Amino acid sequence: MDASQRLERRGLRLGIAGNLIGAVSGIAMYLHSNSDALLLDGLYTAILAGSGLVALQVSRASLAPRSRAYPFGASGQEPLYSLFQALVMLGMVGYAAITASGKVITSLGGGVVTAVQTSGLAWYFSAMVLLNGLLWWQYRSSWRRSGRQSALLEASARSALFDAAVSVGTGVGLLGAPQLLATPLAAVAPITDALIVLVLSALFLPGPLRALRQAVAESSGVGVEAELLERCRRILAERFGQSDCALVELAMIKLGRTYTVVAYVNPAQPRTGAELDQLRLRLETWMRELVPGPALCEVIATAAHPYRPGSADERPARWPRQRSEQ
Repeated sequence: MDASQRLERRGLRLGIAGNLIGAVSGIAMYLHSNSDALLLDGLYTAILAGSGLVALQVSRASLAPRSRAYPFGASGQEPLYSLFQALVMLGMVGYAAITASGKVITSLGGGVVTAVQTSGLAWYFSAMVLLNGLLWWQYRSSWRRSGRQSALLEASARSALFDAAVSVGTGVGLLGAPQLLATPLAAVAPITDALIVLVLSALFLPGPLRALRQAVAESSGVGVEAELLERCRRILAERFGQSDCALVELAMIKLGRTYTVVAYVNPAQPRTGAELDQLRLRLETWMRELVPGPALCEVIATAAHPYRPGSADERPARWPRQRSEQ
């Protein structure tokens, strides 16, 4: 395990510990205050902590060398992890939004909504903002020191910063609700908690939807973004040409942090297996300069284009769009 991998695993472990503290505190304060917004925030943080435990195993598996069990590596576990996390998040957000909507409807119909107890909330929100700020700094620092290649650390840093902003907004809303009783907005005060839950649900929703779309695209084998592919093809065609090989086609997919790259080349002269191995090693070196993550590379000597019309692997008319990680 190299230094960047150790930094990633250390960062994830510290993040799990911090998220566990935040989750337990949030759920405990929900029991004290009867605030559904705190329950949603606590459950969100609990999912981050649980996902972190899974992420540790995924990180270890995805960095393992290729084997007969996983001929192309185990990097495919990363999009599966993202898919699982996104589905859990969507289920939690959907349930919270439905429950909050029911409370708003009940209040508008003249029903009674349980009041939120605000004692102690100021200290809680201050502690949560500080905790998430420290988590963001720790994730960001580990991500930078590990070469800015860990998607897990980068995503965790964004989540910690987002959670800190959520704590600020929720705290301002809940602590400011009693002040509405002396204003024309007094009717809104009893449902402030439910309205905050609806706002949080709307804020939480885009992240899991984006992760779900990305995970499905990667799991289905969609090629990398057209711009990245064309840039790599142009540079590699020149470098293979310096080795008396014409680049016939370049195939690239991305699973998690790992790129799988297959270069189809047409050598000008017959090449031995050892010489093709040297070309593959050069390709691995070149790809480290071109993509922001590890790359599994293969070189295939061929005179025929793999995507010729009529072949089983014909290229689609349009490249599918995929969000670049750069």
